[in-house]
Amino acid sequence: MPPTQGPILYLAPFQGITDAIYRTSFNRYFGGLDAAFTPYISGTGTEKVSKNKLIDVLPEVNQAIRTIPQILSKDADEMLLLSKSLAALGYSEVNWNMGCPFSRVANKQRGSGMLPYPLLVRQILDQLYQNSMPVKLSVKMRTGYNGHEEILAMIDVLNDFPLTEVIVHPRTGKQLYKGEASEAAFSAIVDKVKSPLAWNGDIFTVEKFRELQNKFPSIQRWMIGRGALINPVLPLMISHPDAAKCIDWKKALSGFLHDIYLETYYRNEGRTAVVSRMKSLWVYLRESFENPTEAFRVIRKTRTPEEYLEAEMKVIADAELKLFY
Repeated sequence: MPPTQGPILYLAPFQGITDAIYRTSFNRYFGGLDAAFTPYISGTGTEKVSKNKLIDVLPEVNQAIRTIPQILSKDADEMLLLSKSLAALGYSEVNWNMGCPFSRVANKQRGSGMLPYPLLVRQILDQLYQNSMPVKLSVKMRTGYNGHEEILAMIDVLNDFPLTEVIVHPRTGKQLYKGEASEAAFSAIVDKVKSPLAWNGDIFTVEKFRELQNKFPSIQRWMIGRGALINPVLPLMISHPDAAKCIDWKKALSGFLHDIYLETYYRNEGRTAVVSRMKSLWVYLRESFENPTEAFRVIRKTRTPEEYLEAEMKVIADAELKLFY
């Protein structure tokens, strides 16, 4: 399915899930997206970028959809070196992760842990642009780490730099994924951000997307995360509803999972890893079914690839799907 003609839709990055295998299979069976952001690359250092850090962003495994690599770092030298490596691979844009809420990241003043420190962010951006960063830069962030008000000082910093876009998930870092994305917190910044602004968070149904679209008519860019992991047809339902109605959901889901299974198994991960990988997808996919607990119970108790494949076929064949309109 071609990119959208109306709203611009992005696939959000999820560590350990939305790798190149997932992104390629998603686009093959469902589509509806304009671009996908990779899980963050981190810990590359300032001397030389290890080839292992770049496996997921190699051009040969990212032909299916426009792909934007994401960086997690608070070190400008590290970001510059990694950006040069990504530019050498043909990328023209990278995304800076200032949104990861997990304590192991945030406690090191990375991800959403940077949001209380606008001066640190200014210093990093100054260094990046003064040293001729070789790619364009966008930012993905939350509205704060401790409180939503933290984003206001951060916007004053970001507005001084030529960012390609600012993607905002209106939760605080300390919220993790609890509660709801704050429409009030997002509304407070819509007219303040100079760069193109994108909404990220809690788009689980077409109805919710239309509601947000009506509330924020100036927003053209939308990032879909858990909603797409739960219902992979959702982006297509939003961007091309007539095409979405023509999809045989169960057949597409079966093909989608089959491709991920085979690529994961044969690429290098083996029997144990492939079962674990597939179960991680079902943590979200189970919510596509009317009885998610039962659907996941069947998947969760499998131990071998053979058991998993049998369980997958049974769940897809027998379980009743939800409607997401």
